[in-house]
Amino acid sequence: MLSQEQRIEEVCKDVEALLKKKNHDYGNSFSIQFEKYGIMSAMIRMDDKMRRLENLLNGNQAQVDESIEDTLLDLVGYGNLALVELRKLKESE
Repeated sequence: MLSQEQRIEEVCKDVEALLKKKNHDYGNSFSIQFEKYGIMSAMIRMDDKMRRLENLLNGNQAQVDESIEDTLLDLVGYGNLALVELRKLKESE
């Protein structure tokens, strides 16, 4: 049985792998959008995922193959990407 720490590490690795794959597929789209619109761009993307999660939890039939776990991974990913961009801003000050 995995410890809580091991489970946290596992989830972090999953998020890292997902972000790298999506960044490869979509280019650096989050970074580009963040440069243009700032933190609001992260809030909008995260809000979209929160609406998605709400729909899934309410039992609405999904038209797209995205699970609750997929949605939560995306939420964590967007938070991670937002932190990356905020840190980049701090470094450039």
